[in-house]
Amino acid sequence: MFKNGCVFCDDVVRHHRASIVYEDDYTMAFMDIAPVESGHVLVIPKDHFVNIFDIDSSRFAKVHELSRVLSKAVMKAVGADAINIGQNNGPCANQRVMHYHLHIIPRWCDRHLNWERGEADGDELDSVAGMIRDVFQEFEEELNFQ
Repeated sequence: MFKNGCVFCDDVVRHHRASIVYEDDYTMAFMDIAPVESGHVLVIPKDHFVNIFDIDSSRFAKVHELSRVLSKAVMKAVGADAINIGQNNGPCANQRVMHYHLHIIPRWCDRHLNWERGEADGDELDSVAGMIRDVFQEFEEELNFQ
């Protein structure tokens, strides 16, 4: 179930216009084009759900399971000390794309916590996505989809 006009449905799921880290029948993970930190990944259900109030429990579980395992690969690939997982619901909660998604944001102990969004070019995103994909292979067997 896609929604026309949704950037994630149209550009990412249908046309793969993203630096994709992981994809299966139900979920996708790709690099955020306005990262808080290098290695910032978004995880989405392929079907369109607006927010936490809209997503069904099966897709919710799949997105969160992928995020749990993918977080390990992101940390290792970029040498982070920790991970923030974020999820916003509604415009006043800073949800900018109205398609359910989780943010995986790498963190380093010696860096100030800053939530401002940056810019990244496509080559940088593709490079980091490749590093994460390579490391993710070590953890992929931990996925427990039912």
